[in-house]
Amino acid sequence: MNLPPQPVEANLDLRIAQGLATIRSEAGFSAYLGYTRPGGTADEREVGAAWLKPRVSNASADRIVIYPGSQAIIFNALLALTSPGDVVLTEALTFPGIKAAAARLDVRLVGVAMDAEGARPDALDEACRKHRPKAIYLVPTQQNPTTATMGAARRKAIADIIRKRGCVLIEDDVYGPLEPQVAPIATLIPERTYLAASIAKCIAPALRVAYLLAPDASAEQRMRAGMQATMQMPPSLMVALVTQWLRSGVAADIIRAIRNEAAARQQLAARFLKGVTYAARPASHHLWMPLPKHFDGTDLLSHLMRNGLAVVGEDAFAAGDAAPRGLRVSLGAARNRAELSQALQVLSNAVRTPVGATQIV
Repeated sequence: MNLPPQPVEANLDLRIAQGLATIRSEAGFSAYLGYTRPGGTADEREVGAAWLKPRVSNASADRIVIYPGSQAIIFNALLALTSPGDVVLTEALTFPGIKAAAARLDVRLVGVAMDAEGARPDALDEACRKHRPKAIYLVPTQQNPTTATMGAARRKAIADIIRKRGCVLIEDDVYGPLEPQVAPIATLIPERTYLAASIAKCIAPALRVAYLLAPDASAEQRMRAGMQATMQMPPSLMVALVTQWLRSGVAADIIRAIRNEAAARQQLAARFLKGVTYAARPASHHLWMPLPKHFDGTDLLSHLMRNGLAVVGEDAFAAGDAAPRGLRVSLGAARNRAELSQALQVLSNAVRTPVGATQIV
């Protein structure tokens, strides 16, 4: 799994305890044990909108729905926007969560050719013309699994195509807080974008707090009704904790510490993998390594697993048959840099094995 690292500086154990103590002193835990408004209270949505505003200037509380995680947003967005048999476009390699949701809802995913910045505009435009999709799902920042990140010109080109073709975008911004200077595509086409923002990759996934910024108030109501029908509400106590962190500035401190640790781990990877071809971002939790031509992907994965490494091959991410071969290597799950160094050494040795050398499997 692609987890954020937990550096000492984040101090999550202490901050959770302090945050819960504050909640208990102000309202008591029992205040969060009943039913609440589906999608969050007015105050929780205001705080969520304020968190998004530095990157999405038009974010407003009346368009926010709070969900128990981005996966719930993705599933409910597909539920609201598609019918069985409909087509949704994604990158050729895409997040396994959208694949699982689409399979459950009998929605057909069509992968769009990619380059170093993600989905190619020409390929997206042609796919829109050919398939007339009900929605487009993209991860424009630190794309999972390739880490591809769209520059400003690419984002505008993609937005222009979506507007021209009359499509709707589901934008997964889960990695956005790791690159806070990058504005989501939603800032260019807010009326056509369902933006999913989450603390899963910038704080911790198990807190299960994510924010949907819907295109308008009508879409917000429709999504809130769908959420009520499928999961009733997000976990109130966890939302209260995250809201308290966002309001007090604690969340910003945690995110900064995790972003710094992610950057340090990428620097460590660069040292061990010097001379190996791979794609990464300075503060991403993962890297994408195209498979060397002389390796069978299954054999390499088996070898790495026998040596204690769990990496993920392209099959988990492929949307269609033309996905490029490679491995996603997650750097955040290692408990510390020493453990990560040992793992990177195993990986480095494996991918450097020359053709004709003793088989590693």
